[in-house]
Amino acid sequence: MISKLYKHFWLLFFIFAWLLSPIQAFSEYSDETELTVFLHDQMSVTHISKSHEPIQPIPLTIDVNPQRVELGRRLFEDKRLSSDGSKACRSCHYMEKGGADGEQFSASIDGGFRKTNTPSIYNVGLYGLYGWNGLSTRLEVVVEGIIKSKKGLAASWPALIYRLNQDPNYIDLFNTSYSDGVRPENVTNALAEYIRSLITPNSRFDKFLRGNETALNEQEKEGYSLFKAYGCSSCHQGVAVGGNMVAPFNIFRNYLEKEKSIDQIELGRFNKTKDERDKYVYRVPSLRNIELTAPYFHDGSVTRLESAVDVMGRYMLGRVIPFEHRKLITQFLITLTGEYQDKQL
Repeated sequence: MISKLYKHFWLLFFIFAWLLSPIQAFSEYSDETELTVFLHDQMSVTHISKSHEPIQPIPLTIDVNPQRVELGRRLFEDKRLSSDGSKACRSCHYMEKGGADGEQFSASIDGGFRKTNTPSIYNVGLYGLYGWNGLSTRLEVVVEGIIKSKKGLAASWPALIYRLNQDPNYIDLFNTSYSDGVRPENVTNALAEYIRSLITPNSRFDKFLRGNETALNEQEKEGYSLFKAYGCSSCHQGVAVGGNMVAPFNIFRNYLEKEKSIDQIELGRFNKTKDERDKYVYRVPSLRNIELTAPYFHDGSVTRLESAVDVMGRYMLGRVIPFEHRKLITQFLITLTGEYQDKQL
């Protein structure tokens, strides 16, 4: 009973968001051409007001401790953090692959595979919630979980601290950055500080938000208008274009049960909380640099960005988005690709 009420809450949430968007008027149009004409009548594609946009640009700089960032970078790339010296954080997060690894599931240290797709490490510091289940609000907590997880680095703190203390360079770096030297909380803080530094500002869309009208072409602007009109920005908003709320992956149809056999179903937050209301609930992923981070979703089940837009329309918005609209929305999403250290990703 509680589970049904909880699902009804989410359904009402998305219906309310949908009713607030121009797309709700589309119901009187059955032809794709008529829909496009309606859009042009309702929205100015060329002159989009930026004063109340659901998405904000990534700041060009971020306040981090440079010494801790450098220490965190070294730790991030060091395989000695894993129990057997075979993996580092970087083993699943390649900067040249959009901060992910391009695999459906990353190989785990135990010889198997992780149960969820590896998300990008870029812009994680801009999130409000962490992990696919969205149960953590502190980045340091997630970092420690990965260090200790049997599917992560499978390390124990006593052994890891011992290994780090055998390296004079680490001792110097920790003593320079922290008054109490090599300690577990300093390891997680240094890693978190490095991750916070991994922002990708200056995407073409961010330049557009800052007033450069020529940063996007007319098709990309129309794609953004559609993105908002269909209600995508109800969940994908803020600086990270996601990452700050959770939602069930089955508002209008149950994608997980329809598209996958029962033994493959990932139950989302329920796996941790055992609360029926949390079945199929996941953190809304960021759409920053989305063109570089296929495959998509928590299960890496979709390899094409345009197909991911289609899935979201059918299962989260309850409607089939016409091909031309999917194409335009995809064109907009590609403009979210930013720069890292002044170089285009």
